[in-house]
Amino acid sequence: MRKVILAMQMTLDGFSTGPNGEMDWLPPFDNEELWRDLHQEMWSQLANVDTLLLGRKTYQIWEQYWPAAGKNPSLTESDRKFSAFADQTQKVVFSTTLEKVTWTNSNLISEDIVKEVLKMKQLPGKNMLLAGGAGLSQTFTKLGLIDEYQITVHPVILGRGQLLLKDLNVLRRLKLKGTKNYRNGAVGLYYEPTQATIFGKEGEKQELLVPNLSFQIS
Repeated sequence: MRKVILAMQMTLDGFSTGPNGEMDWLPPFDNEELWRDLHQEMWSQLANVDTLLLGRKTYQIWEQYWPAAGKNPSLTESDRKFSAFADQTQKVVFSTTLEKVTWTNSNLISEDIVKEVLKMKQLPGKNMLLAGGAGLSQTFTKLGLIDEYQITVHPVILGRGQLLLKDLNVLRRLKLKGTKNYRNGAVGLYYEPTQATIFGKEGEKQELLVPNLSFQIS
């Protein structure tokens, strides 16, 4: 069965972006040496992926940026390569406010998230990568749809911004599958979920493998 893999960059204090979506806390994108082993690992993982899962905001940012990025000579070779990958790869966008998606190879899901994702997991093919953003990551975590977490923690304390995982109302136990150290000081953490505890209105706890919950997406 295909997996849903959450692959995200994160600061030591848990933020995925700054208050306004800034990513300037990451190593400079034009410093290929600092990104070399990070990109090597990224492409190793992408070899097993044929579908990108995106929230509304990430989709809108990517749609504006990546299709043209491949023709930008000032970008790194890896960025130009990812431009082609993002354009050619199947993309599934989760949103209740978008009426349509126009980027090549894109489909829109606006309801029945669990049903649709479980259906996609049963289809033949490679794994599905949840690449953004934090809101969709939180929704998928709440719904128990993530099969593997690939979190790269960078040696940065940001202090404020968008937390990668917050207000989950679920204690989800994970099993460590592996770690990877990078030359810029970042650490890759690889986990798979084992069990979840849902906290109800009265404080009661219920042990589940997949939470039977519903949540809104934008």
